[in-house]
Amino acid sequence: MPVKILIVDDEKDIREITQHFLQKRNYSAFIAANQAEAVSLVQSEHPQLILLDLRLGSESGIDILRKIKSIDSNNKVIMVTGLGDDEAFRQAKELGANEFITKPFTADYLHQLIVKTLQ
Repeated sequence: MPVKILIVDDEKDIREITQHFLQKRNYSAFIAANQAEAVSLVQSEHPQLILLDLRLGSESGIDILRKIKSIDSNNKVIMVTGLGDDEAFRQAKELGANEFITKPFTADYLHQLIVKTLQ
């Protein structure tokens, strides 16, 4: 059974490109644009890994991380950001984020980080 990965990002292109990339590597990839969709998919699909954007329009990735971890504290989470926000990184780490990746990144680097985080 393929590893389930949830991609949470407010940018449609990012969600779809990442989903396609992961599916080509035999992951089962789901996408969410906001907290409501993310929470619903965490509850229904039980992903092993979540790629979570730090800023989703008006929503905070930190708030979504808090909610996701309250549902299933075993989820592995890679926080994705376009900004180097040390305070947000510290907060996310305290809430259980496993790794961080800063945009832009290469597909190969993302895949290496996913493999490392799932080990």
